[in-house]
Amino acid sequence: MILHVTHNDMDGAGCAILLNSVYKNIQSCYLNYDEVNDFILNNHENYEKLIITDVTPNEELLKHIINRTEITIIDHHVSSENLKEYDFTIHETGKSATKLTYEWLYSQKKDVKHYKELTDCIDDYDLWLLKRNDSLKMNMLFTILGINRFVERFLEDPSVKFRNEEQLLLTLEEESQSKYFENAEKYTKTFTDKWDRTFGCIFAEKYNSELGNHLLKKLHLQYIFIINAQKKKISLRSVPGVAINDIAESNNGGGHPNAAGFSTDFDFGLKSFLKKSGVVK
Repeated sequence: MILHVTHNDMDGAGCAILLNSVYKNIQSCYLNYDEVNDFILNNHENYEKLIITDVTPNEELLKHIINRTEITIIDHHVSSENLKEYDFTIHETGKSATKLTYEWLYSQKKDVKHYKELTDCIDDYDLWLLKRNDSLKMNMLFTILGINRFVERFLEDPSVKFRNEEQLLLTLEEESQSKYFENAEKYTKTFTDKWDRTFGCIFAEKYNSELGNHLLKKLHLQYIFIINAQKKKISLRSVPGVAINDIAESNNGGGHPNAAGFSTDFDFGLKSFLKKSGVVK
C-alpha cells in the first residue's frame, strides 16, 4: 500500500488525481504545511511506500525514516531546495508539483497523457501565469467542489471542459466573488511594517489568491495577510519583488516568495471581546 501525502490546495489535488489514476493501492491525504511532520511520523510504518508532493517534511524526520520506508518527494518550493541532494527527491521551482508529478509518471511510462490539459491548467494557476482562460475558473471549481469531489470528478473524467452544471455553478460563483471583493475592500486594514512596507490584513474565508491579487492592486499594498479565523489559517500574498515566504516559514508554514501560508493558534482577540462584553471574567 502506498501513502501519498500532499498539500490541500488545487496543486496538491492535481498530484492526487495523477497518482490515483495509475496506482490503485494508494491513499492520498491532504494536509497543511505544519501538519506534515507529525502525520508522516505517526503513519509511515503502515505503508510500503511514501510519496510526498507539494509539501515536504523536515530533514530530521527524513533521516529518521529514510531506511525504513521507500520514499519519493516531488516539490517546487524554494524552502525545500536542500532536499535535492537526496536521490529520491524531484525538485524544480519553475514548475508546479502537478506538472513535476506528471513528468515523473510519464518518464516511468505511466499512461497519464489524457491529463496533460488538466496538468497545464493547474500549472498555469499555481504559478500565477494566467495565460490560459480557464485556470482561474478551474480553481473556482476546486473551491466549490472541495478537494475530495474535485479529485473524484477528474478521476471519472479527465476533460477540462466544464460540464453544463459546472458552468452554471461557476457563473453564480463569479457573481458572488465580485460582490465579495467589493466588500473586502471596505474592511481591509492597512499597516506599515518595520521595513516601511505597506501591507494589509483582512478576515476572509475564500478566494485567497484572487482576493489577495485584487486587494494588492486596488489598495496599492506590497503584501497582505488573509486571515481565515474559522480554520485558523493565514494566507500571504505579495507583489513581485516582495518576498513573504520567510514570514510563513518563521511561523512553521511555507510557500513561494509571493504566495505562502501558515496555520495559527491565535484566538484573534476572542477572549478580549468576551471579557469586554461582560460574559467572562
